[in-house]
Amino acid sequence: MADIKAINNSLHGNIKVKANPTLVQAKDKHFAPVVVQEFVAACQEFPIVFVKEGETGQFKSIALLGLKPEQNLFFAEDAWQARYKPQALTLYPFLLNQAPDSEQAILCFDQDSPLINENEGEAFFDSEGKQSAWLSEQGERVVKYVENTYITGNFIKMLLELDLLSSQTLNLKLADQAEYSLNGLYAIDEKKLNALDDEQFAKLRKTGALPAIYASLISMQRIHSLASIAIGK
Repeated sequence: MADIKAINNSLHGNIKVKANPTLVQAKDKHFAPVVVQEFVAACQEFPIVFVKEGETGQFKSIALLGLKPEQNLFFAEDAWQARYKPQALTLYPFLLNQAPDSEQAILCFDQDSPLINENEGEAFFDSEGKQSAWLSEQGERVVKYVENTYITGNFIKMLLELDLLSSQTLNLKLADQAEYSLNGLYAIDEKKLNALDDEQFAKLRKTGALPAIYASLISMQRIHSLASIAIGK
């Protein structure tokens, strides 16, 4: 389980982070969050669908990496195999948390990450205790990603207002395995999209939503690719 800590130079002055080209933390993840700015690139490799969080009822967009929990079909031989790397995975082990009794966000990290050590990699702070240029860059990347999640939230809100998300159940049978269903997924409904009136469709065009919508629709063809990979394993 993650042990999230706010970065502090007095406590973490010697901390370093190993490079993570293999995205080791994604080994057992069957999905990864994706923001709307990623849809066009991600659709070439992953199905892009939507899930509803049980506690909040909010929707989020994800890239399917596997067809069942703890199955990542893009991770093999201890390394990430897909050409595209979802941004959320490349930010690990960093994230933003809200400071107690404040609206200010603070940069945090997962102290239990296997990337964290004191001997190898990029340092949090320099010899004078000042934040390293590398850590500043990671913080900027995390902030930008969080901004994009808000934009993605507005995109999803618009889809819901236009009733464009429909519940999907994927019934799968792989090789000699028993048939099983993948539930709890939502996808953009192409029939409902085509049934929008001119004003509604113009709204999607003016807000720049159409490329992401079509990318999500195209990405659904990748489900067959996931099934093919699963059969081959």
